[in-house]
Amino acid sequence: MPAQRSSPRAPIRAPRAPRVCFRQVAKLTRVRAIRADPSSRTLYFTMPGGSKGRRSATTFVDVENVPEFEGDEAWFEMERVERGNGHMWAWWRAVRQVEAPNDPQ
Repeated sequence: MPAQRSSPRAPIRAPRAPRVCFRQVAKLTRVRAIRADPSSRTLYFTMPGGSKGRRSATTFVDVENVPEFEGDEAWFEMERVERGNGHMWAWWRAVRQVEAPNDPQ
């Protein structure tokens, strides 16, 4: 009879909350389904600063990770969150809207 690898009463670990890896202030730009129509739905947001050496110099942010704001561009405090919580990779989320920095990038 093969040996049992773990006890049938082994504790079940609760999934831990994702950890914030990096913070920065960035300007988000709204991308709409129809560019000229301000009432069309938002598809996603972009911010400059893709990974170095990659094909894109733009980072994409999901709509559900950005609070509502007026206009097409705004500055936000952004957090890069490690994978987890239903995501297979790290993702960006906007924490709060901030004023534009003195030296915009």
